[in-house]
Amino acid sequence: MSAVSVIAGFTVIIGWFFNIGFLKSISPSWISMKFDTAIAFVLSGITLYFIVRALEGKFDISQVALSVTTLVIILLMGTLFFSAVLNVHTGLEELFIKESDISPMSRVPGQPSIPTMLNFILIASAGILTMMNPDNLRSKLKIIGIMIGLIGAFAVFGYIINVPKLYYYIEGVNAAIAFHTAVLFVILGIGFICL
Repeated sequence: MSAVSVIAGFTVIIGWFFNIGFLKSISPSWISMKFDTAIAFVLSGITLYFIVRALEGKFDISQVALSVTTLVIILLMGTLFFSAVLNVHTGLEELFIKESDISPMSRVPGQPSIPTMLNFILIASAGILTMMNPDNLRSKLKIIGIMIGLIGAFAVFGYIINVPKLYYYIEGVNAAIAFHTAVLFVILGIGFICL
């Protein structure tokens, strides 16, 4: 499941670099997965992999890898989250790739939806919890997995029945979650639940 996240993230990154529309967005009428989101999926897949390694007892290398991935996810998504909530343009939204034409159901070019940012912060929190190795770690990871999976599942269901509010689109307030973003959150959520 971590490999699916990493491969999908790299695929979308390639789509942005070479301007391949169907890699960025499944349908032209749907929102695209943002470049920052694709980077975070690559890092999230790596995070899930090293959480598994840490639970298997290979804690030394896992702690180093988790320190790096969780820090980058927190810095990236935390900054984007506060810029979205405070309605402040930080420039981070288009630091790597400038979105030439704003995709449908977007609020700010390059900015993911608020539930997307929250899910990545939850994934980073799972990495931090693993490094701290508290009691009942597996049950805490399962709760995080359920939350991540449910946010993704609501969005997937919203796309299936065509109800924009279920994929978190509120015009002028919040951008929609891209369909493939939602599917990847369901997969990552299942991965955390399986831990």
